[in-house]
Amino acid sequence: MSEADRKPLNLFADGLALVYHEARNVRHLFQKSDIPSAEWARLVSSLPKNRIDAWKQLQTVRQAARSSATAHDAARLFASRLGKSLNDLEVLYQDPNWKHAKAWGGHAWRDVTAIVANLGQAIDQCNLGRITAACAELLQAHHNNGPIRQKIVELDSAVGVTTDVWWL
Repeated sequence: MSEADRKPLNLFADGLALVYHEARNVRHLFQKSDIPSAEWARLVSSLPKNRIDAWKQLQTVRQAARSSATAHDAARLFASRLGKSLNDLEVLYQDPNWKHAKAWGGHAWRDVTAIVANLGQAIDQCNLGRITAACAELLQAHHNNGPIRQKIVELDSAVGVTTDVWWL
């Protein structure tokens, strides 16, 4: 498979890494007793509080996901490693306590996660029109503090990972 053919799956893996990276902030919700900590203990123990350290920690699974045969397989790698599925993250980001967080979280992650999930479904259904639209939507998506494209470039730079040209 050529690099161009892998672009949607690579984008999907990058999107997964971003939404899991943000999920490390769930610790704030159970510190306030908004969510039971036992449900998220594995993810929180796997990803450090520090954003750079957490991004570095995600690189192994991100790269493995990029080598997957399907989006389903890529998503399963993240879920297996971190103990939560993409669907679990969608539910987390819909939590009203997450939505109104000022310093982290915010409702934009709900939308980013939906875009990532949509891209994964389109890839697994081999729906070229949906794949193209979902890739474009992910590349233009914003989180609570700005474009996710800027976030991935900054995080990749901080850990010494080469960012794919489509993010630049």
